[in-house]
Amino acid sequence: MIPRLRDARTRRAPGRSVLLCLALGACQLAGTGPRSADTARLTPVVLVPGPVSGSEEAEAAGLLRSAQGSLAANRYFEALRAASELIERFPSSSVSGQALLLSARAELGSGIMQGGDAEAAAMERARVAAERYVSLLAPGDPRGAEAYLIQAEALEDDPGGRLARLLRIGASAPTEVVSRALPMAREAADVLDADQLAGALAGAPADARLAHVPRTRLAVYRLEDGDSLRASDLARVALEEGASGPDALVAEGVLRGELPVGRGRVTSATIATVLPVGGSPALADFARLVAEGVEVAVATAPGGIELQVLELDDEGDPQRTAELVAELEAEGVAGVIGFLEDLTLELAGLSRERGVPLISPTARSAARAGEGVYSLGGPDPRAASEVAAYAAWRGHRRVAILHPSSPEAEEEANAFQAAAERHGIPVVARFTYEPGATFFEAQIMGARDSLRLAEIAALGLREEDTLRVEMLDPVGLFLPIPPEDVEFVAPQIRHFALDTLAIEILGTSGWTDAQVLETVDLLYTDGVVATAPEGAGPDSPGQVRFREAYEEHFQQSLVSSVPALGYDATLLLLEALRQSRGTTPDQVVAGFERIEAVEGAMGIYSVVAALQAPGVAGSPAGPRVAGDSLGGMPVAGDSLGGMPVAGDTLRDAPMAADTVIAQQPLVGDTVPADPLGAAPVAGVPTQAGPITGVRLIRHSEVVRIENGRLEPVEYGQPPPVGG
Repeated sequence: MIPRLRDARTRRAPGRSVLLCLALGACQLAGTGPRSADTARLTPVVLVPGPVSGSEEAEAAGLLRSAQGSLAANRYFEALRAASELIERFPSSSVSGQALLLSARAELGSGIMQGGDAEAAAMERARVAAERYVSLLAPGDPRGAEAYLIQAEALEDDPGGRLARLLRIGASAPTEVVSRALPMAREAADVLDADQLAGALAGAPADARLAHVPRTRLAVYRLEDGDSLRASDLARVALEEGASGPDALVAEGVLRGELPVGRGRVTSATIATVLPVGGSPALADFARLVAEGVEVAVATAPGGIELQVLELDDEGDPQRTAELVAELEAEGVAGVIGFLEDLTLELAGLSRERGVPLISPTARSAARAGEGVYSLGGPDPRAASEVAAYAAWRGHRRVAILHPSSPEAEEEANAFQAAAERHGIPVVARFTYEPGATFFEAQIMGARDSLRLAEIAALGLREEDTLRVEMLDPVGLFLPIPPEDVEFVAPQIRHFALDTLAIEILGTSGWTDAQVLETVDLLYTDGVVATAPEGAGPDSPGQVRFREAYEEHFQQSLVSSVPALGYDATLLLLEALRQSRGTTPDQVVAGFERIEAVEGAMGIYSVVAALQAPGVAGSPAGPRVAGDSLGGMPVAGDSLGGMPVAGDTLRDAPMAADTVIAQQPLVGDTVPADPLGAAPVAGVPTQAGPITGVRLIRHSEVVRIENGRLEPVEYGQPPPVGG
């Protein structure tokens, strides 16, 4: 790893002169230092162009051999005398350049032997001789690498100057020169501060072979300063430049947000959980499982973060939630995890004064709770746009949309419509239903008629005529609906015979939820094309890492997938802290906005700008309607906004009647219903906030449901509009 040293001078190690002489002597036995087949074919370096006779060339070669032999035997003054004679008498010989470089090496050796003022003078002569040698070379000549190495060695007491010379060694340098220069570059870079490293890199040529050395160390400084984005960029470039050994290990660690041992800016932060552990039995049990995941994430937090966790109980009371958030803001916490239900998250978000970040494992209403509010279960308009791209690739001639009237579903519908129209697919109709509805005949029949009646008429047919499916244009019905609605909508789609008219059913993650795949008859879901989170399987790296950490921490088997929700929510808050420059609300929110491709137990997360849907009117968030669950945790089969928590079932169960929650998740984790039509809470805003412009999303892929399995759909770029 990289120790931070502050000595201005690199101390001389015992035996250094012997090692140096061995290195120099070994290099000289071949006559010109490290040589490859390429350097051997280069034009000889001549000090003064001019005529030279054969006998003079032979005498010059003899002097060079004598100088080389003396250098190999550590007789530096003899080597200097022979090299100096050659340079003076035969400056136009083909070996005069070699003699100049050898004299520089001999000056190094003699200086080390003498020490004191004589050493300083010899080092300066070595540097000047090497500089003269370089001046005789064409740009990019690999023979310059040895001269730069000599100059660097001569600047023992100037690590900045030494590193600057070593950074002149280009990509074409012989491997043996690079291998000797690398430890010297590391030693010099280790004692420089961030400004000095940045200056060295700014002055380095584009092909600097050792640029990764200072770049890796500068990445560590940037990470210590809290600038994770720049640190990652530097580390990534260093690896691309060929960082190896300890440099590669450090660069890879920086990319993970890890500082080398002994280095580190330690961020001290207090975070909090607000969970209904004293609420209804169902909510309380679910909250305890979420809290287990939070505990595992905190226990395995990366180095550089010291955490204190405040665990608060809102007892399932939105009024108390608002009060607790106000208290936590006053105490200066860096972020709060919890808020399992939509209404609770909305009221908590709208009650803040300073914008302390909130993150929910389950609620879908983050976009309506104000800036700095995030949820694992929110809408994903980008995934909806991908479904539209698939529809275009499939050649759909027209599409219709059916969705609940919640703002979250409308956002996905708007994104799909905007993308479809960009691809030249007209959206012929949009139908909505009230959240909590169970009968959809009017909407399904309306969508069917919008998609097919005009086409049937154009074919000269009547509705009761027998149709050959291959005669019909490919069309689709897009349903961005939550998991709890699939068990009611899917059978009715088949009942009203949309499949007989070759209308392809398209959807989002609600269709691929684990609960849906387990409980809804395959007859109703097979063939549906929808989105599913990437990296969410039981064997995914994130899931395996969490399971091992959980079982190590609690010394018991992981039997529920609910703790993973708390784990991922906390993991993302910790990542925001790592990415931020501090713990104020603005700083942590800025850290959230830098989150990209963070792999958790339930998928891969990024924070992205919300997609706009030009020309598509979104529904404002208005008063709550009786039966409106606000897309939260309210109705049968709800599996937490697409999270794979198998068995979450609870349609129409009012809070007062919540009595059951399965303790064995993967076989029946249940969540209580949102308090439908809840009365306003005193002192808390009841109007939903504006839709915010940033989304926490899980990376998704387009899949087809086949026999209850999710099969990735491979599709290409949609054809150009009009193509």
